Amino acid sequence: MHGVISHLARRGMEAGADMHKEYQNFDYKMPTYGIVVLVSTAILYIVGMSIVEYSFGRMIPALIMVETPQAILFEPLKNDPDAALDSKVEQELLLVKQEPITASFRKTLKHLRAKAGRAAHLRGVRVFFVYSAAMSMCTSFFSAIPVVPRFVAPIVASLLLANVSVAWTHIVISENNNKAWYKRVPSFKVWKKIAGPTAFLAIAEQLAVALPVAMAYSFGLHNINHETAKNATPTEKHIMVGQMFAIMAVGFLTAVFVVIPANVALTRVQASLLSDDLETIVPFDRSFSGKVIPEIVGGTGVVGIRDALTTFDWAARIRLVLAYVKVFFMQIALSVLFLTIMVSEIFLIVGFENLNRLSDHIQKEGNTIGEITID
Repeated sequence: MHGVISHLARRGMEAGADMHKEYQNFDYKMPTYGIVVLVSTAILYIVGMSIVEYSFGRMIPALIMVETPQAILFEPLKNDPDAALDSKVEQELLLVKQEPITASFRKTLKHLRAKAGRAAHLRGVRVFFVYSAAMSMCTSFFSAIPVVPRFVAPIVASLLLANVSVAWTHIVISENNNKAWYKRVPSFKVWKKIAGPTAFLAIAEQLAVALPVAMAYSFGLHNINHETAKNATPTEKHIMVGQMFAIMAVGFLTAVFVVIPANVALTRVQASLLSDDLETIVPFDRSFSGKVIPEIVGGTGVVGIRDALTTFDWAARIRLVLAYVKVFFMQIALSVLFLTIMVSEIFLIVGFENLNRLSDHIQKEGNTIGEITID
């Protein structure tokens, strides 16, 4: 037994020395221009993904949530010329809704650029950056407090920064204004009106994360590793696959039927607080089909969560979900494109010869290890 162990130890040391020697012989230094090219490509990818996420994943959906397509009332032409002369003939009027501006990304961007200039696809980006940075800091701060549960920290941070979120929504949905963004942050009086829907969305977002995680723990998937998966029976593997699909389905359904409606409710409540002296950049029914009663006549001057959702018609809901689906595929396409570009750059910079040499070394490493056997 002692001889076998000594033999294995000696062979292992020899193999390690051979591998070290082989890798010492593989000497390649990435040229400076190569590093610059790869880093520049990575930066372009991050910028591109950020624009897709902000412009198409946040700004345009916010416009979809508040737009109320305009309707035109007109009198159709009569085929009978004598009917137009007869005052007793009842005139027929038709009410026709126009196609929404947010019916497509291209139409929306064209409208925004015509109304707000070439950088309209980034309107509100400054206040959004400030809001995101402040959210991150506040969440980290509250998460560091031992008595505060981890899922509570984002909810508290959202409530503290609720008025900044209102400012972002108002900047996105209204026409250009000369006021600085921080001057458009509303007072504490407004905070009391949007605290409820803000908490509603924050809780919904945490629920969308907590439910799949809780299911994974209940199924015992957190204990699965490479060895347990490899040694599992076919039946156990089928069960694990089914459990994973169930977790993904719950996460997807929670996002579609809880998070998105909560986001719609909050955005529409925020939009109902837009000052009357500001024009909206898309058609918008400020009365929410008569549900909003101005404060001057004894009302709250803000739409409630329930009315915000019931006045959001199904055509707009479908348009919103399709917008999110489009953004998802845009992000996949962009990732595939940049991955292809980066791989091509690596091949051109490093060269096929050096890559083949590296591949040979990796294969030799595997063969060397494989030679250690017990006779």
